[in-house]
Amino acid sequence: MAGGQLRRNGQRPLYEVVRRQQVLREQQSRGERPAVRHCWVRAPDGGDPWPGIVVAWVRGPAGWRGRVVYVVPGEEPVLVEAWVEAEHLRPVGGR
Repeated sequence: MAGGQLRRNGQRPLYEVVRRQQVLREQQSRGERPAVRHCWVRAPDGGDPWPGIVVAWVRGPAGWRGRVVYVVPGEEPVLVEAWVEAEHLRPVGGR
């Protein structure tokens, strides 16, 4: 099996999981925070914010954007993955 591929059951090989945990521990020991953070995504209509998780950050000419996975609630909730401008994101501690 080539590195980085998922197994037939959709799971990553154990060595990849262990390596990722080692990297996260090293980042924490250096005082770095992993990119994955819970957040609130501002609804376009100004309503209640939607719960999400920031999985990556990138800085462009217009400022920071986060790659976010979030849920738009409703009768049938929708899961969205998108790049979102930083001004539309808030940490979970603040709305």
